[in-house]
Amino acid sequence: MQSWRFHGTGRPPTREEVPEPHAGPGEVVIAVKAAGLCHSDVGALDDPKWMQSFPRIPMTLGHENAGVIGEVGPGMDEWKVGDRIGLTPVMPDGDAIGYGAWDGGYGPKIRATNVNLVRLPDELSFEMGAMATDSGITSYHAMVTAGGLTNGMRVGVIGRGGTTAQAVETPAEAPGR
Repeated sequence: MQSWRFHGTGRPPTREEVPEPHAGPGEVVIAVKAAGLCHSDVGALDDPKWMQSFPRIPMTLGHENAGVIGEVGPGMDEWKVGDRIGLTPVMPDGDAIGYGAWDGGYGPKIRATNVNLVRLPDELSFEMGAMATDSGITSYHAMVTAGGLTNGMRVGVIGRGGTTAQAVETPAEAPGR
């Protein structure tokens, strides 16, 4: 399969042939339907300080992903082929999809574990699902979990971009609202 591969800061990604992933125990393979371009992906392309986040190159970037499960490995009984999912990128050991040992979604298929999978309702687009599981949860965590946002509070959002745009929507979805 063809994926966009990252070879280091200052070099454009290149489209290359890579082996198709297969689901091992506790894993699934997802057919990627949407993959977001995050600030950290752009940073990796432009700023050498990001290279410490990538213990191996070349690799496939892309940690904001959504798609459809195409293969289910042993021990994944709650999931089935055809399930619509979004992917949270971080692994329990601190690794992340699109960074360390796990290739990202800038290709047609991606491998993931149970901790990464979030069911997408049919009415949610894959594009929104890919965005919600990274920048969406980032703004929700900042405002609700860490910030203590509750119903009736007034909020000011400073900044401009994808995550802050999601933050503007978070108060409407806060607990008790």
